[in-house]
Amino acid sequence: MKNDTYDIILAILKYLEESMDEPRIDFSKVNHEALGISEPRYGRVIEIMINEDMITGLTEVKMMGQTYPSYKAIGPNITMYGLEYIQENKPSAKVYAILKEIKEWIPGM
Repeated sequence: MKNDTYDIILAILKYLEESMDEPRIDFSKVNHEALGISEPRYGRVIEIMINEDMITGLTEVKMMGQTYPSYKAIGPNITMYGLEYIQENKPSAKVYAILKEIKEWIPGM
């Protein structure tokens, strides 16, 4: 997986959305190892997602001497904002936004 933060966020959100029918969401499928990123980057990305209200159901775990956040999944879920983020970042939504902007630039279109 790329180390691009947006790709990591999208991968986690898509997994949560796809897992909504499961009785219990296995968050280990989107941990730092599964995503191929460092543990510090993972903790910071999760922190961003929680602060931006994209996900719920994770609790911070304090580790002595650790300078980055760690989280334990208690009952991970995607929020409405997380679902909207997925919708806005679909390839078709991006193409539509580009076409709409081009239309605004060209008079009579």
